Amino acid sequence: MKKLIYIKSLLLIIMFISCTEENYDFGQIIVPSEIDFSVEIMGADAANPYGDGTGEVVFTTKAKNTLAFKYVIGGVEYLSPSGRLQHLFTSPGLNQYTINILAIGTAGIQSNFVQTVEVLVLYEPPAELLTMLHLNSQRTWRIKAEGPDHFGLGPGLGDDPFAWYSASPNEKSYTGMYDDRYIFSEDGTYTHITNGTVFGFEEYFNNDIGASGEVANDLGEIDHYPLDDYSGNWTLSAPAGQETLNLTGISFIGMYVGGNHQYKIMSRTDNEMVLQTTEGDEAYDWHVRLIAVD
Repeated sequence: MKKLIYIKSLLLIIMFISCTEENYDFGQIIVPSEIDFSVEIMGADAANPYGDGTGEVVFTTKAKNTLAFKYVIGGVEYLSPSGRLQHLFTSPGLNQYTINILAIGTAGIQSNFVQTVEVLVLYEPPAELLTMLHLNSQRTWRIKAEGPDHFGLGPGLGDDPFAWYSASPNEKSYTGMYDDRYIFSEDGTYTHITNGTVFGFEEYFNNDIGASGEVANDLGEIDHYPLDDYSGNWTLSAPAGQETLNLTGISFIGMYVGGNHQYKIMSRTDNEMVLQTTEGDEAYDWHVRLIAVD
């Protein structure tokens, strides 16, 4: 059973930003109104009001005169054009979280309100998984470009994660993906060494980070999207028993495909792992094989 909490038409803060040096015609500017907000905690029922312990939550916001929605959770912003956001909380135990929701209208006018939610998380990562990931300090990973089945497409629950497409060794050497390095630190910090450019879909780059001016190829991919090194955070969870690596903000591994920045660990050894992430439109599951550098 799912738990639903509804908040109707409560506007606490209205923000409007205008330019004083130039005049722009945005047409009629109307404040977003009639806001409906719901929280769905997976597995919540009368006996388990805080969920089933997976930490999975779905936020849904609707409003009139709105172009998009933004959620701010733990200082991290998540843009949702549709108003729906699937989020995974990973801090063990029962915790209360503050959710800041912004309904964005024309000319940047915003209606803002705050809601709290309590969610139960029961998962604690096994010691060997943590040791594999960061060696109890920090560890650097890269794509195993020299081998088969290092990047590709496959069914989400299939036996072969590269069944639909598998890049041959060094096939994507013309992109900015192979020289990337992914550093996981014991304190939960994730650092992406980009060496100046990364690889991914133009649509998601433009929506999530911003247009670069680079021309996309026939598949809608940008081979070398300019992006400096950056840091975020990582956590581990196991919804429905599936070990999952969660990254914050724009953090990603391999090809940028938007989505929820969650990477299912499909297989792992002491020095290798195959990760799966779902594209932003939820149409495809992408896979990447990482090997430890140290």
